Amino acid sequence: MSKMETSGYLDYIKNQPKTDIHNHALSSCRFQFLKQNGVNLPSDYKMDGIASLIDFSRKYLTPLENEVSTLTLLLKGNFLNCIETGIKVVCPSIDYKVCLRTFNGDVQSFISFLQQFQYDNLKILWDLSISRDSFKAEHRPLFIDLLHTNFFAGIDLASTENIQPNSTFVEFYQIANGMNMLTKVHAGEMLGADYVKQCILDFNPQQIQHGISIVKDKDVVKLARERNIVFNVCPTSNVCLGYAKSIKSHPIRQMVESGLNVTLSTDDLLFFGSDINEEYNKLYTNGTLTFDQLEKIRKFGLEIFK
Repeated sequence: MSKMETSGYLDYIKNQPKTDIHNHALSSCRFQFLKQNGVNLPSDYKMDGIASLIDFSRKYLTPLENEVSTLTLLLKGNFLNCIETGIKVVCPSIDYKVCLRTFNGDVQSFISFLQQFQYDNLKILWDLSISRDSFKAEHRPLFIDLLHTNFFAGIDLASTENIQPNSTFVEFYQIANGMNMLTKVHAGEMLGADYVKQCILDFNPQQIQHGISIVKDKDVVKLARERNIVFNVCPTSNVCLGYAKSIKSHPIRQMVESGLNVTLSTDDLLFFGSDINEEYNKLYTNGTLTFDQLEKIRKFGLEIFK
């Protein structure tokens, strides 16, 4: 696609099948969808780092998650947006504490609730998520029970990097890897390439969520290539939270040029307001990646799940 056709790229990408592999289940619908359904959230809240995002979630989203009706609304809004934007495979991560808070630790009720979300034109592959900043040792048996349901396709470790030592969570990754689950970990957004390396060695993950600081260390890039690790990158999220300076200078270009496996995702649509088509369009119109590079990313994401 030539420069002359830049203005038409958004129309093009809207009609192409895509994936959203880095998708936080309960913060991936639009403010407008919630407002239309009687839920009003502050739309002028400034996101200036992971701490502000966590603060917003605890103040405004957790109360919605604690009620089945509004929990349903958050998920429905996410999946309808996926369908509307051409996503064919989504991997929504949902924190295990939803089972604890909303379903009183009843594993079967929690799983039965999630099973109701089925759509003919959207494959939903759930990730069971741990928030580093709120995990407690007494929750270990529940988390293991949830892993052993065989319902979840993957596992994800999210929130503030290194707020708890990796050793706290290694057991869960050993179980998940042994069950051939899709193992993911948030790393290299807040902290540097050395932390990406630490997570690769500690967890043996198949995928890294974000991982943008890896470009600062060629040895870690080499390690990731050798292990065939996939990086699920969310450019708008990185810029909004201050971990990348701009879309134009986003490290995704260096990641692609370094030969890393990369997919494009939305992270938290509710917070950052950028759907999957807008993510692709921003990278193209800013000249961050070429048409061919973006096509390779899009097709690679779909290939993972064939």
